[in-house]
Amino acid sequence: MAALAASPHLPLLHDSPTTTVFAAPDIPHVLLGDGQGVILGHLFERATGLAVERATNCALDAPAADFVRTYWGGYLALRSRNDAAEIVRDPSGAVPCYHVEIDDWHVVSSSPSLLVDLGLVPAEIDWTIVAQALVYRDLRPARTALRGIAEIQPGLSARVFPPGLQTECVWSPWTFTAQAQEIRGSAEAIETVSQAVRQCIRAWGSRFGNPLAEISGGLDSSIVAAGLALLDRSLRAITFKAVAGDPDETPYAAAVADHLGAMLTTLLPRVGDIDLASSAAADLARPNARSFAQALDGPEQKVAEALGADAFFSGGGGDNVFCYLRSVAPVIDRLRRQGVGTGLIATANDMAMLTETSPWEVGYRTIRRLLRTTTPPDWVADTSLLSAAATNALPLPAGHPWMPSPSDILPGKRAHVFSLIRVQNHLDAHARQAFAPIVFPLLSQPVMEACLRVPSWLWCAGGRNRAVARAAFAADLPDAVLARQSKGAFDNLCTQILSRQRDTIREMLTGGVLARKGLLDIDAVSALLAVAVPDGLSVIRLLMLADVEAWTRCWLDRPPVQAAAPPFP
Repeated sequence: MAALAASPHLPLLHDSPTTTVFAAPDIPHVLLGDGQGVILGHLFERATGLAVERATNCALDAPAADFVRTYWGGYLALRSRNDAAEIVRDPSGAVPCYHVEIDDWHVVSSSPSLLVDLGLVPAEIDWTIVAQALVYRDLRPARTALRGIAEIQPGLSARVFPPGLQTECVWSPWTFTAQAQEIRGSAEAIETVSQAVRQCIRAWGSRFGNPLAEISGGLDSSIVAAGLALLDRSLRAITFKAVAGDPDETPYAAAVADHLGAMLTTLLPRVGDIDLASSAAADLARPNARSFAQALDGPEQKVAEALGADAFFSGGGGDNVFCYLRSVAPVIDRLRRQGVGTGLIATANDMAMLTETSPWEVGYRTIRRLLRTTTPPDWVADTSLLSAAATNALPLPAGHPWMPSPSDILPGKRAHVFSLIRVQNHLDAHARQAFAPIVFPLLSQPVMEACLRVPSWLWCAGGRNRAVARAAFAADLPDAVLARQSKGAFDNLCTQILSRQRDTIREMLTGGVLARKGLLDIDAVSALLAVAVPDGLSVIRLLMLADVEAWTRCWLDRPPVQAAAPPFP
């Protein structure tokens, strides 16, 4: 690892018989006593929400399962325990962690491209994983789409033993879906969620001097902004005006900013700046970038630079953690927990209001689902525009520590956890992260735990989605936002991209890498591109395929790197 040792950008931070750590000099960290390791990132005490800035507590050396119960944050703990190296990744997945094994040496990094650039592993694409990414969107297995690079996933502890790396799931969402953990009443649910969300936003906000709140005008981002507004500083916020045809959320964002006393900057998406050949995931190990985000990332970064912002605070993951469901799963959950009664009738009425249908329709769908004899698949497959050769007998991605679900799990809880699995694929591949970190406080470990304990039927109480979160912040937000049930969308933004760059997309998909590898149904792609205005889902699918094509080209076009010797002599 001579290149790292000589690099001024990654000086030596810790060295012991089991672990050597190089890190950027400005990275937050806590050095453990007696040379027992280092914790990279932000670490908070569970009991107080205060940041841990020095090793004064022996609990920092506790077994991994106890460690994640005592602390939370966005961290990677690199520790020496019982003469073995150990890695603990926090359950929120805020700090990336990729692993390669070379002979008997194990190297982990937050940057897959660094592992390639150091010559530790060649830039070789794993086409099976790429095919799985196309079919089973947003399900991230331990193997990545770069052969030889694996991900140590959120909530895992990994220890280096002969003959290799051994992982253990020390935090699982299923722990908090058990009936013994379940919150019984609405008042307790509101208080528990309120306390967890407020503590986490306050803790994260304390770590940055000038955060920029991203306000979409929806509930989740408004809650994050409301939490930041409680800190003793002026609040800066940013929002985007919709392109023609998409819902305009700026009146809601303006109402939130006015209510909180925040300075709000409103921007227009720059559709003309989108370069489909560019990928925000070009240095990442998975093809999970979304090209339409280029229209937002560039303008937002310029504002952040002008304001001197040191972090972007996002409400991303709110739908996932606040259990936004539009199925009959909450009705079935309540039936199985409490049987037939007034509570069940109330939840059926709630779901009818939420989905804008009748209670009779909800009852019919519930009975149909209860009578279903086949087990639903663990993950919905989407084989549209893909070749039969690429999708026939393609296995479900293996190796996710939170799958499969327990056999006796309630369907609403199953959907809730799977939604948290899905959001993990949307936390990176944002170009503005090169300027400042993006903080997702609603995905903090205490918030996930609190929300998983809430019965699914409480989240739809009164016919309102995310009802518990709405009630928890009723005093902090304007009535217009609290009452709002609609969602923003980028459908017409994506349609504009297709309209402007149809020829580019046609070239990429009919004559590109994915086509040559036999992954695409070229006739189906060509036929869809010949449609003047495809439906919204088809547009999204075409752009997603183009995004994956761009990622593959970025990696295949990288200059080769000479293979490195083993990391240490």
